[in-house]
Amino acid sequence: MKKAILIVIAVLVLAGLTAVACIFGVQSSQNSAIAKEQVIESAESDLNAEYNRRNGLLRNLAEAVKSYDKHESEVLVQLSEARTPKEGNGNVNASLYLKGVVERYPQLRSIENYDRYMSELAMTENRIDSHRTYYNAGVKDYKRYVRSFPTRVFLDWVGYEAKEYEYLKFENAPVDAPTGLLKD
Repeated sequence: MKKAILIVIAVLVLAGLTAVACIFGVQSSQNSAIAKEQVIESAESDLNAEYNRRNGLLRNLAEAVKSYDKHESEVLVQLSEARTPKEGNGNVNASLYLKGVVERYPQLRSIENYDRYMSELAMTENRIDSHRTYYNAGVKDYKRYVRSFPTRVFLDWVGYEAKEYEYLKFENAPVDAPTGLLKD
């Protein structure tokens, strides 16, 4: 009789431990799926931040380049006028005027602004591409996880609804380039 009671107790303990292990396994599957969702959502947020950075950068740099080009154009006109002989003592006036212009604006650098603009744009596009790649890797990992066996069975048991994330392609990148970049 004691043997039978010990066997029943051992079976009940083993069944209880198995049930607890199953519960933890099923819940662990749901927790992992949620963690993978959060990775994707974080990657999407980072990607959107980079898109916003690009849009702001494009606007700011385009305005800076346009402003600099306007200033450079004005200085070139002033230099041209300074070289033109004036009535009376034109050479003295022209040299004084030219000296003033050169002191106020010693070097014309619009090409450096364009180079900086292109460099910043290239760096931003590379960052966007990296974030897009990270996002797609997260989507791939998530889809593989929620579709695999036995995970999908466990997720069904707890009522977890898998989300449908789409892979991002280059064409999906929102481009909001500043208008009037080449105008004026």
